[in-house]
Amino acid sequence: MKGMKSTEGSILAPDDVILVTGGAGFIGSHLVRMLLARGYRVRVLDTFLYGQSGLDGCAGDAGLEIVEGDICNVRDMMRAAKDAKAVIALAALVGDGACELDHDETIAINIESTKLLCNVVQLSSCIERVVFASSCSVYGATEGLVLNEGSLLNPVSFYARSRIVSETILSRELEGKSVAIMRLGTVFGASARLRLDLMVNTMTCAAVSTGRIRVTGGEAWRPHVHCCDVANAFLLAAQAPHEKVSGEIFNVGSDGNNFTISETAVIVASQIPGTEIEYLESVEDTRSYRVNFDKIRHVLGFAARYRIEDGVQELRDVILSGGIDAGDFRYSNLRYLQERGFRGQAYLSSAAGAADNGHAIGGGPRSEPESTAS
Repeated sequence: MKGMKSTEGSILAPDDVILVTGGAGFIGSHLVRMLLARGYRVRVLDTFLYGQSGLDGCAGDAGLEIVEGDICNVRDMMRAAKDAKAVIALAALVGDGACELDHDETIAINIESTKLLCNVVQLSSCIERVVFASSCSVYGATEGLVLNEGSLLNPVSFYARSRIVSETILSRELEGKSVAIMRLGTVFGASARLRLDLMVNTMTCAAVSTGRIRVTGGEAWRPHVHCCDVANAFLLAAQAPHEKVSGEIFNVGSDGNNFTISETAVIVASQIPGTEIEYLESVEDTRSYRVNFDKIRHVLGFAARYRIEDGVQELRDVILSGGIDAGDFRYSNLRYLQERGFRGQAYLSSAAGAADNGHAIGGGPRSEPESTAS
């Protein structure tokens, strides 16, 4: 729908430049397509650490500019942010396991980059909106409470702590600016940059591949949300009038998709006949959070379209089509980084070069880790 009129009340107009960091990632690949379909000019900053598949099919779109670069590099960020009216910050090192590989690099990628983002926004005369991807992991271990944006934070992982620090930096450094922080639920669903290391996706893959789902910590709660719904939430936050989102935090998900891990396994199994569920005693993950999503529904008019069942059916069909190898380490952030010998920024630089192979795509350069989905 190129050339369409801007959404009523939106701060954005068609042909405005929107910078999406991590635009080739699990969520970014959906968001970029949504923005292009609405007539926006989209600039993606991504290192393609996890490959280029996220932009397959849209890299040649006239409205898309791809910049290879690093959210930790001031020159790359300044170049990517030039003339942008909004920044949607998805790029990060994502997941508990991935962030445990190297705490120093997690700090650099997830925290120092946030400081740089603040500096870039402060120097820009164009940027009017920042939408930042955080995580419901910040709530950590709770005792069955239903959590809202004002609830006590009790992180149990280095990844979650890095998200809290980034939130604090944004709130402090960009006070008075139009900044929205999005705390994402546990994301599921199919994507051009597929991940099979997220709860519903992991269970679905196991059920299809082995006929068995193994469950630990079954009484713990998770707030599930589909990657397309997350992308839509970012779109709504980017467009919303300043008075609705400035300085605000939004939980992103649906009350109807709050389930315990055991309940989640039962739902997944119901969509794949013959699946057995095995309950194990060990509990390696102490997180448990049941989350309230009233605020995003009332303020932004957000409504999740996808149930867990929808995502399971979608992913089941992708796996059964034979188009992917479910055992491929590329579909797990942690396994991918381990297999590629990830040890920080030197690796990111070399990986970006290897992924590029000297061929420009979409008429321009490109780069960055990957979008938050925990």
